[in-house]
Amino acid sequence: MRFRFTCCLLFWAGVWLVTCPCGWAQSSPTAADKAKAKKALQEIHDFIGLWNLEGTQKVGAKTEAWKETVRWGWKFQDGDAWLIVSFADGQGKYFSTGELRYDVAKKKYVLTLKPAEKNATPQQFVGDYTRGMLKLDRTDAQTGDVYRLTMNTAAEGIRFVLRYEKQTAGKGLFTTVYAMNGNKDGESLAGGGAKKPECVVSGGAANIAVQYNGKTYYVCCTGCRDEFLANPQKYAK
Repeated sequence: MRFRFTCCLLFWAGVWLVTCPCGWAQSSPTAADKAKAKKALQEIHDFIGLWNLEGTQKVGAKTEAWKETVRWGWKFQDGDAWLIVSFADGQGKYFSTGELRYDVAKKKYVLTLKPAEKNATPQQFVGDYTRGMLKLDRTDAQTGDVYRLTMNTAAEGIRFVLRYEKQTAGKGLFTTVYAMNGNKDGESLAGGGAKKPECVVSGGAANIAVQYNGKTYYVCCTGCRDEFLANPQKYAK
């Protein structure tokens, strides 16, 4: 009798998890939602590529500077697509790696970053992309401090600008913690604005050539290259 009662409880608990909107189980995104998320991320396609940046921050009365590369690319899996980023090949001063997704239901961009400190808890920033700028905030649950990341490209996609700011206890003005800016690898402001081929997988400027059936196609990053090679007929159209 006790065995039958326990099995019954487990059965209805499973039903509750699946059907209750506030339960732990969540429905998978639909194909339409995945397409909407990819389209939203295409708005910031100019981020894609390798950037050679210089970081600066105030330490007392002095300004410290360092060099750091930042690489953005696409990631594809099971029909879904999102952006990934690495700082100094995973050895950045403040962050190592991260991924940027788009929440279709909330219409928000969500950037999850892994701090440089070993075993540190990932940090999630949420925000919008407006007027060519991605602005994302994160609130510290213990202190109430608000941290803001703003990122944008400039000079027709040749330069990348990143600013990290802090608002103490969520009140008053934001102050700059550090800033990073620099050019895309292989580009210069004196290089002119020659139009580049379009990535056949994600759209936007592309500079990596791939071959299929004797023809040359172009993609923007290694993620799009792998996706093209896995589904060449789909994108060759």
